[in-house]
Amino acid sequence: MRRLVFAIFISLCSFSASAESLLDSFEKSLTALGAYKVCFTVNLDNSYTLAGEYVVEGADFYVRLGDTELYVTDGVKYDVATDRREVVVDSAQSLGGDILSNPASAFARLKEQYNVSQSVVDGRATARLESKDGAQSAVVVADSSGRLPESIVYSQSESFVKITFTSIAASSESVPRFDRSKYAQYELVDMR
Repeated sequence: MRRLVFAIFISLCSFSASAESLLDSFEKSLTALGAYKVCFTVNLDNSYTLAGEYVVEGADFYVRLGDTELYVTDGVKYDVATDRREVVVDSAQSLGGDILSNPASAFARLKEQYNVSQSVVDGRATARLESKDGAQSAVVVADSSGRLPESIVYSQSESFVKITFTSIAASSESVPRFDRSKYAQYELVDMR
């Protein structure tokens, strides 16, 4: 009996390590691209869908989703809300841990914020993540190669956000940088 319990414990530990390896694989594959561009869709509670894109180069990135934009360069975050005609400037240290607020290090942060386990869904490797306090969860599904993500679903209570990656490719373009002249008519709120 003790051997069986020990074997199950070893299996569970290696399963968790495999899930972390899956997230590591995503990080390595994306890093190997150098600068890269990702196109995606976001589905909120099956009520509406938005299309967006992000471009990452090292720690710098640009995210566009609907009429909002996020520029992060040289440790400074510029959060642009077109509907409010407002730009909020803050330190990049205030970035969140999800893929749309911090695509440059999202998979590393997932491992820090969640307990990770692995399963297979529809023949695809999947990392299941449960927040340390149990209030949130996430499921990351790998593409058919197992080296890049295909989708991420973040869940909390009855709500969920599903991000589906429609393309991930190396980019020869530089990451767009915040240009104050483009937003000259916007209110600038500096939180640094």
